[in-house]
Amino acid sequence: MAKILIIEDDQSMREIMAELLALDNYETVLAADGDVGVETYRQEHPDLVITDLIMPNKDGVMVVQELKEEFPEARIMVISGTQDLSKFSEAVKFNANRILTKPFETDQLLDAVAQLIDERAHTNTAYQHSHYPTH
Repeated sequence: MAKILIIEDDQSMREIMAELLALDNYETVLAADGDVGVETYRQEHPDLVITDLIMPNKDGVMVVQELKEEFPEARIMVISGTQDLSKFSEAVKFNANRILTKPFETDQLLDAVAQLIDERAHTNTAYQHSHYPTH
């Protein structure tokens, strides 16, 4: 079962996403802000991070930047209802793997999550094969 870290300052949004993902057989870990989210990633090593873009203290761009510097293999989806495209551009600059704008349909979220989890599995398999020669 894949583990997903949800970093979202809006409690109701955080809980709704967790419920939707649990119904699709994902394990979820929740964080209410970017600082807690980054620390939770270090402890839990989830398969995917879903982070809000606009949050107090450490925003989604800073979360992406910090996690990608420390864990380049991290899979990160950024979500936001902002109309400020420059914030999305910043997240992409720091290698966010996917952008999803609010409001979004349940299927959009679940499809994006499934794709990113699948990409991570393929990346990990390719990495293992390239670093462990077979005889």
